[in-house]
Amino acid sequence: MTPDSALDDLVLIERLLDRDQQALTILYDRYSGAVFNMAFYVLQNRVAAEEITQDVFFLLWRTPGKWQPDKGRLGSWLVAVTRYTAIDRLRREKRKPDSAAISVETLAHKLNERVSTTAAEDADLMRSVLRQLPKEQAEVILLAYYRGMSHEEIAAHLKIPPGTVKSRIRLGLAKLRELWREAVREP
Repeated sequence: MTPDSALDDLVLIERLLDRDQQALTILYDRYSGAVFNMAFYVLQNRVAAEEITQDVFFLLWRTPGKWQPDKGRLGSWLVAVTRYTAIDRLRREKRKPDSAAISVETLAHKLNERVSTTAAEDADLMRSVLRQLPKEQAEVILLAYYRGMSHEEIAAHLKIPPGTVKSRIRLGLAKLRELWREAVREP
């Protein structure tokens, strides 16, 4: 993401605070692909993913001040909100996502479909960083954060103790954070 596009997001959010519908349209055009793809990935249902996409942008319209630019990019925040919203929907429906393990390459490919260049670059970077984690850590992180599985569900799926799941997630996230920071550090 260039400094100009980050500034554009800040300006567009300010315009949303003034109820500028054109700003919402621009942000929708910019980020709806990534939002839809995350929702579809979690829900595995096109209609439900479209509903979640609408919900996320309606939330942005109602409360544009929730995004805190100092804590990350708008696109990343929208995808995170989408993930949590989709998982909440699964839980409300008492439905579980498909618990089959998925490769990092497949995940990145799904997230890259129909997304903006910036979101695609972030997905490529995340795929690269995830590949650097030990396989056991990457696997539990993908199951927890992209499949919405609880620690107990992961333990049952992988046939390992819940404590091992928690340790792998904790160690994996610490390593992932370190690798991500190194990757985005400007020279």
